[in-house]
Amino acid sequence: MVATVLSLKYRVVRHQLQREWWRALLLIGGGVWSLSLVPAVLWAQHALALQPIDVRADILVGAGALCVLGWVVAPLLVTGLDDTLDPGRFAVLGPSARTLMPGLTVAATLTIPAVFFGVMFLVLTRAWRFDGAGTMAVAVLGAVLTVASMVLGARVAVAWAARAVSSRRARTVSLIGLVAALGAIGPAIWLTVRDGLESAAEHELPIILEWLGRTPLGAGMAAPGALAEGELWSAAWRLLLMAGTVAALWGAWGVNVSRALVHPVHRGGGAQRRTDAILAGAADRWWGSRGGAAIVTRTVRSRALVYWATDVRYLVNAMGVVALPFVIFVIVVPVMGLDARWALAAPIVLAASIGWGRHNDLAYDSTALWMDVVAGRIGRQVMAGRAQAVLVWGVPAVLVSAVAIVAWGRFWVAIPGLIGACVGALGSTLGVSALSSVVLPYRAPAPGENPFGAEVGSLGASLVAQLISGAAMLAVLPLVTVPFILSLTLDGRWGWLALVTGVGLGIGACIAGVRAAGAMYDRRSGQLLAAVV
Repeated sequence: MVATVLSLKYRVVRHQLQREWWRALLLIGGGVWSLSLVPAVLWAQHALALQPIDVRADILVGAGALCVLGWVVAPLLVTGLDDTLDPGRFAVLGPSARTLMPGLTVAATLTIPAVFFGVMFLVLTRAWRFDGAGTMAVAVLGAVLTVASMVLGARVAVAWAARAVSSRRARTVSLIGLVAALGAIGPAIWLTVRDGLESAAEHELPIILEWLGRTPLGAGMAAPGALAEGELWSAAWRLLLMAGTVAALWGAWGVNVSRALVHPVHRGGGAQRRTDAILAGAADRWWGSRGGAAIVTRTVRSRALVYWATDVRYLVNAMGVVALPFVIFVIVVPVMGLDARWALAAPIVLAASIGWGRHNDLAYDSTALWMDVVAGRIGRQVMAGRAQAVLVWGVPAVLVSAVAIVAWGRFWVAIPGLIGACVGALGSTLGVSALSSVVLPYRAPAPGENPFGAEVGSLGASLVAQLISGAAMLAVLPLVTVPFILSLTLDGRWGWLALVTGVGLGIGACIAGVRAAGAMYDRRSGQLLAAVV
């Protein structure tokens, strides 16, 4: 069965390369980039071999832990995993999970990233070549187990994250856990760097690396250092810990493969409703006039609000937009010792993330897009309703973050400029995204599918859309943020100009972008259906 799965995988890849030329470019680019790093890795292992045992072990443990975390987090934040390894695609063939798992495991280890990291870690093991054959053997075994935990950890992270947002109860528990984790990380980082980076590197960092060497994040890379210092039992239990971790991850992945083979795609929202929220929203008159166009707008807005409340794809997007602002406020500012005023960038980045994140908004509504198209020329109403649905939750989110930052740093004089910058960032990026979603659409995971996965054939189009919309966003943002920056660095009176320009440009850009996107929607309705359905 292993040969069958590998043959099927590479046949699919070959057909994809023949049909979509950009995949070949990405494959070649990834290979060239990987080869370009080989000299740096060779130099690193040579330099490490000349270091004392404790320094060498600490550096390798830190590098290994960062790579393991990257393999877990990156698939959740970027494009998911290789779409040829989705076990759900084998369901119609009727194989069991026990039959598929060996083939899927081998196929997962033969991807370009897995091969590159495997080679890189094996090269780094040569840093122990002067400490005896036994230490080298332990280093190789630890590296292999570490890479195996990366590959399997990525599979388990995506599979279990998708299940964690599949029901209301699971989402609630996951949200509580996420909030608790974020609440613990912030104070921990602050305590680590409160006395400066030099003090942290001298005192706290060695303790952190020592404890990482006792966890699955770094135990495999710490084992050869323990053996080189004569601690045989210490090296042995670390290898056993890594072997047990790999076995547990493989078993957890197998559980998800079994579930994917026998469970149909879940397309519900995780809640039963007694009333139709969409029709009820269409009858509501609190926003807009009583005309037919206003009813269409309210209907689309109500439909989109239901998505934001129940659809896991939208919920994952909503959680993803807070990642960068959180990193700025909790990690970047304290770790780099920046002026506290840099924290004011967090709500602005949150506003820009919310707006720009909708650059492919129409594709997520692909199952209802045909209904809007056949309803007539209602492009402006569709785009206005979707933009309003984002503003319903986006404005309070930005407001809460801005108030929290201002109260934390007592930046009362910065309130006018911050309001202008936040409104300008949210409105202008939302206008850019409205245009991008119509001009540069690409396929997104359908309702009920893995929200962390990448839709087949969408990677090239997604890169183009994100690059172009991102460039447009970067061109617009200085217009609404520069006056606010001047109010913080030169004269506080610039804040009132930032308020006027930010609010004016933000609202104007949002309305203009939505109206232009609506006109293009009507002209390109057939192309939109072909692109996203």
